[in-house]
Amino acid sequence: MRKTINILSVICFLLFLSSSQNKKHDSIYTLAFVKDIYIDEGNFTFNGSNDSVYTKGEGERTENFIGVFSKKNDTVTIYKLNQDLNEKPRKFTFWSKKKNNQSITFYCSMGDNIKVSFNNQNKIAVNNDTYQVNKEYYQFLKEKILIEKSVLDLAFFLKDGYGDYEESLEPLNKNWRNQKEDNRFKIIKANIKNKNYQTDDQFFSYEFTYKYTKRGIVENILGQNSFTKRKIKENNKYLVYVTDRSVNERASVQEYLYKNKKTFFDSIVGSRIRYSDAVTYHYKKFQSILKTINIATKPSNIRDILKLLDLNKKSLD
Repeated sequence: MRKTINILSVICFLLFLSSSQNKKHDSIYTLAFVKDIYIDEGNFTFNGSNDSVYTKGEGERTENFIGVFSKKNDTVTIYKLNQDLNEKPRKFTFWSKKKNNQSITFYCSMGDNIKVSFNNQNKIAVNNDTYQVNKEYYQFLKEKILIEKSVLDLAFFLKDGYGDYEESLEPLNKNWRNQKEDNRFKIIKANIKNKNYQTDDQFFSYEFTYKYTKRGIVENILGQNSFTKRKIKENNKYLVYVTDRSVNERASVQEYLYKNKKTFFDSIVGSRIRYSDAVTYHYKKFQSILKTINIATKPSNIRDILKLLDLNKKSLD
């Protein structure tokens, strides 16, 4: 009798384990909700005599986004919600097509394509740009981007945003999955060609070099007169960087980036200078919420997604 009970116990345990594994495999889509806060702190107009006039900003603005990710992140849909949930949200979609064993092209609904090619000597070509990475990062990116077709891993790779594809990938450059940087993975250098929009076929070319601490943390990125990023402070909670970026011949941006070691939510305190009228705009922006759920089937519309995430007007304010 005791032997029979033991056998039944083992069978029940195996059935429970099998059921749990099946449920896990059934979750082939992830829904994610992100809340961004943007604070317009106003601007200063300089009058040429070491004096300035302050204009009050519009204050705080909340932006809500929902992401629909397939299991391998090879197809992604991002919705930017309106305050009125009955209004149709702005929609961004990403997908890909593998060209051969060395290259893949990612497409987005905004019309821009990003071709990624994996070459020898740990070099990766992204449109007109070339990145040299260490062996560990090359193998990881080849598996994720080329084999699994993960556009989310492509966006994370290019998160510093100094290529012409920055605007196309911007909807993906949020903390969609609590991803921590792996200090084993390093970009060594990059050759970047930014389009000169004043002409039809000319580019501005820059060489970017990376320097790391002994722990593998980025210490600085030097991109000539186009882009610099320097680590200026570190404590138990934050890694703090300052970045200087030339937007074009008429404007530049300086941002202090606070990387939270626990939540992985980035906060930015920034200023943008417009040279034509000597105006400096000040702002802050940060992500305040990440909420995710796994589901078995892709929802058919945005209303179903809102219900699954338990979102309503009150939770979005």
